[in-house]
Amino acid sequence: MHATHTYFPLSIDKVLIFTNLSWVRNPYQNEQKFRPNPNFFRDTMFNFTEIQIGRKLSEDEVLQINLITKRRAFRYIAAAEREWLYPEKRVSTDHWKKLGDGLLLMPEPRLVVMGGETMIRYENGHVEAFSEYGHKPWQKGFKDKERDRRDGDALYRFQAEWAMKKGPKYTAYNHDFGRSDLREDSADMMEHRKRILKKYRS
Repeated sequence: MHATHTYFPLSIDKVLIFTNLSWVRNPYQNEQKFRPNPNFFRDTMFNFTEIQIGRKLSEDEVLQINLITKRRAFRYIAAAEREWLYPEKRVSTDHWKKLGDGLLLMPEPRLVVMGGETMIRYENGHVEAFSEYGHKPWQKGFKDKERDRRDGDALYRFQAEWAMKKGPKYTAYNHDFGRSDLREDSADMMEHRKRILKKYRS
């Protein structure tokens, strides 16, 4: 479904979080509807430079992720320290919609863009194309102007709300265009984002 998150603890201090593209672009839609092209198994390609890294979790955010892990565990949990087995004793909230102010597992939306169609040309001349959701050109949904317009508007709104909540400095970075630093919105960009939000608050 749109709002399904998947995460893997990689080590004691690193976690890998997957969020459906459709949910990052439009977190205002029905979270329990199926995401575009929801196949469980198919060939996968992704842009390595768009992987977000560098996010720093607060102690409370770590407790919240540990709480989710404990509640979703089928049988066993493990921790390096005994007290870590009981995140519910110290976590600030256990209400799902309040975890991380409702944004706990979301990536930095200002690094997310619209588009994403991929084309591959093989040595034998054969060409393949995929939409950002994995559709082939002959499948319904490969091109959907209405979805793109709706999700584009929602993404810009989400980016603006995130900037107002988190501030001008990005919360993560990727290696798009060879960068490896935390970007920061200019004063003009922050004003632009405020103007976007006014459309939804008036």
